[in-house]
Amino acid sequence: MPTLTAEIITSGTEILLGDIVDTNAAWIAQQLRDIGVNLYYKTTVGDNEPRLRGVIELGMTRSDVIIITGGLGPTVDDITRDAVANATRRPLILHEKALETLKQRFARFGVAMTDNNRQQALIPQDAILIENPVGTAPGFIVETERCAVIALPGVPREMKEMLASSVLPYLRARMGSEAVIRRRILRTFGIGESTIDARLDALMRRSNPTVGLAAKTGQVDIRIAARAEDPATAEQMLDEIEAEVRKAVGAYIYSTTPDESFETFLVRKMQAANVTVALLETNTRGVLAERLATAFTEYSPLLRTVVTGQYALPPGLANIETPDELDSPMRRALAERAAAWLRATTAATIGLALVGTSGVDEGVFGRKAGETWLALDDGKTVFTAQIAFGGQDDYTHIRLSNQALLELNRWMEAQK
Repeated sequence: MPTLTAEIITSGTEILLGDIVDTNAAWIAQQLRDIGVNLYYKTTVGDNEPRLRGVIELGMTRSDVIIITGGLGPTVDDITRDAVANATRRPLILHEKALETLKQRFARFGVAMTDNNRQQALIPQDAILIENPVGTAPGFIVETERCAVIALPGVPREMKEMLASSVLPYLRARMGSEAVIRRRILRTFGIGESTIDARLDALMRRSNPTVGLAAKTGQVDIRIAARAEDPATAEQMLDEIEAEVRKAVGAYIYSTTPDESFETFLVRKMQAANVTVALLETNTRGVLAERLATAFTEYSPLLRTVVTGQYALPPGLANIETPDELDSPMRRALAERAAAWLRATTAATIGLALVGTSGVDEGVFGRKAGETWLALDDGKTVFTAQIAFGGQDDYTHIRLSNQALLELNRWMEAQK
């Protein structure tokens, strides 16, 4: 099945400086994916003609299509047309039809067209003009022996209109056939990226369909994608590769909904089973409670949240305020008593306590050995788990709350 390899070049010093965010490249990438064009490179270049020209020249040696956005306006720093002309060895010529369209637009606006606007009607010799129905600057396509260099305005509204109405049909015709790329996201929790990589090694070496990983804090997304001549075939290919992925790591896949958090998935399960929880946290400053309370707007499973230092506790839990001063068995016992007290005093389904040290250098990557004890009491049994770090940094809090969410889900699964 024929396809094209493409790259995107975004022109603009303001993007390099971080003054604006490049949303154009992401949107173009999605459109290319949907018609079956392979995107291999994305580059951002400032408003410098020699540097932009160099990137274009490099792209012409490795890609079938280059899409450039930005730098087609009337000002001195709009250098894209010059860079493309120089890279493709084509002189700039005045396109009379484009110039006439410009004059008509300014007349309609009731504004006098200044001389510098005339440069927007300059395009490389023999280029294909791309009309701009929602702006002033036209785009153009320069076809070389190997590559098509496509220049579009940087204004998102203009770029999107011109890409959809002119560029995508051009690329489909250049490929000579319709093609689509479909993808899915399989969200995992409780398994590391390296472990997934080891289990999916053979699948990740395939070229179509493809399997890739995107790691986040305590979570890994598995991206699967398939390219085919029609959507139905692509979806069938995805079904087949997903089945193979699930054989290897299916126990850790909790969702196929993009951006759905594990806590949202878990709270929905808790709502369906009418499970409630009372929670105490010592060294995580309420991070776990916040994740559970805000995961799902229609339901919160929390009956009580206790962050030590903010609530009066019964005598048997008085020294839970200073877990750093206790030894490991005492911290474990405190966590167990706290979980039992929470469940008994609130009538929650589960009492859950996190009792740990909070030294500055005791986190996940700390130099000192910290510790956190997790205790879960459901009125029948008490489950405890030792976590080999404490600490007070944000990353450590996420890791500790991830572990607690994982244990809550294991408890839910055990009730089936």
